[in-house]
Amino acid sequence: MMQYDDFNQKFSHHTAIANGVTLHYVIGGEGPPVLLWHGFLETQYCWRKVMPALAQKYTVIAPDMRGYGDSQKPESGYDARTLAEDFRQLVAQLGFRQIYIAAHDMGAPPALIYAGEHPDEVLKLAYLDEPVLLEQHLQQIFQFTPDTLAEGGLWWWTFSLTKGLPETLIAGHERDFLTYFYSTYCHDPASIEASAIDEYLRTFAAAEGVSGALGVYRAIFSSIQQTEPFAKKKIQTPVLAIGGDKSLGDRVKTMLKSVAANVQGGAMERCGHFIPHERPDNLVDRLLKFFDEVQ
Repeated sequence: MMQYDDFNQKFSHHTAIANGVTLHYVIGGEGPPVLLWHGFLETQYCWRKVMPALAQKYTVIAPDMRGYGDSQKPESGYDARTLAEDFRQLVAQLGFRQIYIAAHDMGAPPALIYAGEHPDEVLKLAYLDEPVLLEQHLQQIFQFTPDTLAEGGLWWWTFSLTKGLPETLIAGHERDFLTYFYSTYCHDPASIEASAIDEYLRTFAAAEGVSGALGVYRAIFSSIQQTEPFAKKKIQTPVLAIGGDKSLGDRVKTMLKSVAANVQGGAMERCGHFIPHERPDNLVDRLLKFFDEVQ
């Protein structure tokens, strides 16, 4: 496994059993804890350009979600609440109770549940380029129109629901599957280096890697139900909502306002969907400013 060395910070790899699953995580730095939560077709590796700068002021914890990377890949447990509890128990084992979170893509919905259901534990949440899982938002995104279905729309959300078939079709074509997303949804596809793709393929193309990755979509309706209460009783945790201007842009902030009372943020310029890869320096600046602000 890779070790990250920069700014005289050392990041080390560990495993822990939390909520009944074995989780792999990377940790380094000193200070208040920040949990970095990756998304679909990523692992903790996606944060490698962000971690060293954050670790100068914070203890940085970057785990692999269940189903991803070097964490266990069980058949079930991919709804947002269960994923949130995985990391909540990991944080407790590391000796922390209150935490800052930055979450990207399909890591963001369980992070939102974490903040909403445990408001005294999540100090602030950065929610990066992912729809809020409410029917009112998803129905707009999935409308059968030329605009919403350009280049196939979010086809992999429904593709994942066909049990067994994705595993069959993706097998032997894992690199093609991954690179489709990076070439299609990055402002600059070169921002995701070949070494990063190789690292993701190392565990995605392994046994149960595809099923594990698709688990977050196969549990999507449970995750929607878990999110719905916050449309009536809004989350009080301060939220930084960021979308790449070539991706969801300002819509992330608009959607977050439907479930959270204190939302700031907006579009990140010259950026597609994969924010931690594409604009790591800009992201670090925004996270440090947000986490440091006195509310």
